[in-house]
Amino acid sequence: MESLQVSVDELAHLCHLASLGKLLGGLIHNLNSPLHSLGMQMDVTQHFILKKTDSSDDLLEKLSARLVQMNNELENLNNQIRIAGMRADLMEFPPERLDINHFLHQEVQFLKTNLYFKHNVETTLELSPSLHAITAPPLHFGLAMALFLERLVEELENLKSSVLFLGTSAEEEHPVIAIRMDNTALSQPFRDTLEMNPRDPLPISEIPGEMNLFISVLLLRNGGIQLETELNNQSTSVKLLFPHENGTA
Repeated sequence: MESLQVSVDELAHLCHLASLGKLLGGLIHNLNSPLHSLGMQMDVTQHFILKKTDSSDDLLEKLSARLVQMNNELENLNNQIRIAGMRADLMEFPPERLDINHFLHQEVQFLKTNLYFKHNVETTLELSPSLHAITAPPLHFGLAMALFLERLVEELENLKSSVLFLGTSAEEEHPVIAIRMDNTALSQPFRDTLEMNPRDPLPISEIPGEMNLFISVLLLRNGGIQLETELNNQSTSVKLLFPHENGTA
């Protein structure tokens, strides 16, 4: 079999396009339910208006309740479209300065929309308010971190683990993202992928289903980010250390 060689930038671009396609598919799927509900609410409201000639307090109360429900559905639609648009813009036009806290907050909001997949994992943020923005973000960080978190949530969902902790701090002026999963041991293929050297040949046959995770790790490490994994008493922690030479402001 002939080998296929692609640059990191080409790989990132392909992942970006695939992620946008998946995002669009998830958005279309998620819009079906609120649109259907909104249509039903409109039909019921029309029925009230056409069939009732009086303006009793009971009728006005029912109409008001229906209008509130319709407004909630519209807000739901608007929120999903807004978050999907923000996610697409973030991947297409990464910021010149990286506010890690803001980025993680946006990612958590995105994961809650279930636009990629439905899950029951609750994410708790433990963000350091003193963490400064990075003036020279690692290349492809937004895409890589988004892929990493999506694959991590999928892993936790498969393991029936419901809580994920995301924290930030600084160690010797190095920005750090700390990920903790209590009472959860990540699967061996997942841990093996985290510890792989991205420059080594990729043994696809040994890590089926972990391609997205491998690509995210490759992009993160290519940007100078170190990954440290620790398994202690069936709990797992993953630490991402940013390079100091990127500078902060």
